[in-house]
Amino acid sequence: MLKELSYMNRYLVSRFRTRKPVILTHMVTAACNCRCKICDIWRGQKEGREMTTQEIFRMLDEAREMNFVAYVAWGGEPLLRPDIVEILGHAREIGLYTCVTTNGFYLPQKADELADVADLTWVSLDHHTRRHDQMRGLEGTFERATTGIVKLRDAGGRIAINCVLNKLNKDCVGGMASLARNLGVALTFDDAEVFPGFNDEYVLSPEESGDLFSKVLEYKKTGHQILNSRHFIESRINGKRYPCVQPNFFVKVTEDGKVTPFWCRRNRSVLGDLRKQSLGKILNSGAFENFARMAKDCRLCNNLTALEVSLFYSARRFFTSYYKMPNPYLDFIVNFGF
Repeated sequence: MLKELSYMNRYLVSRFRTRKPVILTHMVTAACNCRCKICDIWRGQKEGREMTTQEIFRMLDEAREMNFVAYVAWGGEPLLRPDIVEILGHAREIGLYTCVTTNGFYLPQKADELADVADLTWVSLDHHTRRHDQMRGLEGTFERATTGIVKLRDAGGRIAINCVLNKLNKDCVGGMASLARNLGVALTFDDAEVFPGFNDEYVLSPEESGDLFSKVLEYKKTGHQILNSRHFIESRINGKRYPCVQPNFFVKVTEDGKVTPFWCRRNRSVLGDLRKQSLGKILNSGAFENFARMAKDCRLCNNLTALEVSLFYSARRFFTSYYKMPNPYLDFIVNFGF
């Protein structure tokens, strides 16, 4: 609980004083062993661009000095990096909440080590059967991921499954809820992000998304450990959008050290380069300030990350919820690594 209160205090400093990000999301590698039908990150992987271990350590140390709360390592497939355990261990040692997002293929052999360094491990699973392998373009992924979840859980690790809803898995909500319950882990649902010209045919229409999230809400009401907030689920059902707070909450660092908006539909420009500038200089730059101003009036994104943090950041929701017990803000920090 003391750790969670420390995270909460750092968040409050950001929310009411600095208005600077508290979550560092880091694409540690663009390399990936999967060939997913709904994601095109694997198509852009290039050799020799990744930040070194020491460059990442310097970034993490500065982030901690700047009041960051959490470090989220993703990819590509982060477990492909031979130093991923060392990176997460350093982040945790200096006081950051550590998360890693993986497709789970290498989880069986990494589970024991991850249990010691990751506060939360997100495992991407998009179906409750081996149809998941077809969607991911890699045979054996479902079995290895579920085996790894059990091994990590038994080693004391905390796990959540993230399921990306799209036209290929519209039948999966009930099955995924049952799978997560049987595995004894938490679950979130998200809409597939649009990669123009690549996965457009698989992205759900607003009506399809609303229907599926109505089912998600029913399973949440019946006690399944679904981490999506009711506010988020209801926004996916009724189509309501909220002003973006991404610049106040998190930043994205690419595998080669570029700081950019995270899944932003309006601004995909590079805001800075950690191989040439400090993180502090980038977050106080004109480019970042322009991005922050732009985001205030933007309601384009509807993905889990953008919507949940925007709802979380709402002043009205904060003052009506902060003094409730159990405290929803502490729960949110623990559940999502924020």
